[in-house]
Amino acid sequence: MDTGLIIFIVAAVAALCLFVAGVFLLAGLGWALIGAAVSFLAAAGFIRKGLIGE
Repeated sequence: MDTGLIIFIVAAVAALCLFVAGVFLLAGLGWALIGAAVSFLAAAGFIRKGLIGE
């Protein structure tokens, strides 16, 4: 399996987990988790764009 694909999947799953945890808490820490989820989704998007460009 391609290393880039594995990193993409890990980043996307981490973003989903952080988002779900952030929505569950939705307090000070919750907003931080949602912000981290957005960051991971952006990273996954860049990785996906790089994988498609191959």
